[in-house]
Amino acid sequence: MTDPAQAPGLLPDDHAFGAVAPAPAGELDPRYSDPAARAAPWEETRRLLAEAELYWIASVRPGVAQPPGPHVTPVAGAWHEGALWFVSLPSERKVLNLVDNPRCALLTGTNRIFDGTDVVLEGRAVRVVEKDRLDAAAEVFRHKYGPPWDYVVEDGTLSGSVGRAWAFSVAPERVFAFSKNPMAQTRWRFAP
Repeated sequence: MTDPAQAPGLLPDDHAFGAVAPAPAGELDPRYSDPAARAAPWEETRRLLAEAELYWIASVRPGVAQPPGPHVTPVAGAWHEGALWFVSLPSERKVLNLVDNPRCALLTGTNRIFDGTDVVLEGRAVRVVEKDRLDAAAEVFRHKYGPPWDYVVEDGTLSGSVGRAWAFSVAPERVFAFSKNPMAQTRWRFAP
């Protein structure tokens, strides 16, 4: 039997938490791709998601005091349990938006037009409160970012230098990779 931790398309963290679904097939969109382009490999795209230091989260501001609209802000994140995780204080605009509407997109990549790959992950932000999952996530953030992200689990939150933050997990529903040189757009769809 093959060691599942070495299965194609899996990061070691994915197997540790049971996220062993096979990698979906990427679809190359010829409308936005060079004729010589090939679909980006999922393993490479997931590696980019896991190794990025900074992400942008796009959420929808509810239309209470002002018209509904987009809200985009930078956030630190980590690939964990087959999803992209981030933390935020409960009073922050992105959290207030996600409480009203959990659909969001997390983006990362480069700011260069002819070089690199940009990635967009779409899904639903789910607040995580289980102590064992938060303990494991705290270790992932600590390992990735160092002392500023030295969280301690406290009453369903990750408590650290900025206060008691809520942890969110965003499992991918759709992921897009925008490769450059040659230009290519690859899309993956995940089962809900």
